[in-house]
Amino acid sequence: MIRHLLCGTSMILATPGLADPLTYANGSGGTATFYGQLNPAYITFDDGKKTHASLSDSSASNSRIGVFLENPTSSGLLTFRFEAALGLPASSAHSQNSNPVWEWDETKIRHVDVSYSGSFGKLSLGQGGMASDGNSGADFSGTGLAQGTFRPDYTGGYFLRDAESDELSDVKISSIFNDYDGPRRTRIRYDTPDFNGLTFGVAWGRNLLSDTDDADYYDIGLSWNGESGGVKMAAGAGYLWKTDDGDTSEQYALSFALHHIDTGLTGRIAAGGAPDGGTYSYVKAGWKGDLWGAGQTALSADYYSGKGFVSDGSRTTSWGVQAVQKIDKANLEAYLGYTSYSFDEKTTEYHDASSTNFGMRWKF
Repeated sequence: MIRHLLCGTSMILATPGLADPLTYANGSGGTATFYGQLNPAYITFDDGKKTHASLSDSSASNSRIGVFLENPTSSGLLTFRFEAALGLPASSAHSQNSNPVWEWDETKIRHVDVSYSGSFGKLSLGQGGMASDGNSGADFSGTGLAQGTFRPDYTGGYFLRDAESDELSDVKISSIFNDYDGPRRTRIRYDTPDFNGLTFGVAWGRNLLSDTDDADYYDIGLSWNGESGGVKMAAGAGYLWKTDDGDTSEQYALSFALHHIDTGLTGRIAAGGAPDGGTYSYVKAGWKGDLWGAGQTALSADYYSGKGFVSDGSRTTSWGVQAVQKIDKANLEAYLGYTSYSFDEKTTEYHDASSTNFGMRWKF
């Protein structure tokens, strides 16, 4: 499928002429932009008894390469996007017992997506975000690289330690957190035109990159952006249904963020859940501005509270602090984060855990 889409899109764009180091243009307004990023991170995880360290690829924004093609038509814009992760050892896969290796397969493909947009809205076909993808992540903080709602991005593979026996349990960090954000799937998706910052989307898709997932996915999504009185605002909401062998599961998520432009203060809230699973709420407060000429500095602190993960009556709590410094001339962002984790069930207590992550993302 990828080969056919690439060949078909190359026919849309004529032989390109160099416009800048990474963007090529043809004589009819079409462009091809090549891009990518590298995002190594050094992570430590303290499980209450031992501290473990790893150098890995940040799962919060993994290293990747891609190409984005667009060509205007008489009534709209035709685009194509291909993007894939490099398959470097992922931060979410490290644990006390194992370290991931560099491995690439088809699941590392993030986008193979053709879309056409015009006065009617936007129609998309191929591998890409469902309509609810990203709707839990409205955020102006500028610190998402250091930590966000989905804690397992940096430490998802690590196991909690039983407080009574001091032995590792079978409960992972990835088991006690969720943001219920929509996934990427091979889908058909429609988004309405922008109505004063408000858009609505609907999609149906399947996980064609997996040999073990035969489910059908359906979802709706709503997003909004606006500004009033010197305050930027953004909101998102999504609801997803997953049907597999006649059984249907559901999940929802919503978020709201704001940025006071004059003071640099930022804030966001998010919440989500599943009728047959857990629920969570999340809050982040921060500041961003220019402390020196290198680029924007962003600082924040956040708190996550979850219920019903792993077992009924369980409780998850987590707090953290984050910092991100941009270095504009080098297209570089340096980040540092500290996160504390706590989880308890009705019948079992676990040691509190903590982690630090330091990394640098370079975009090209």
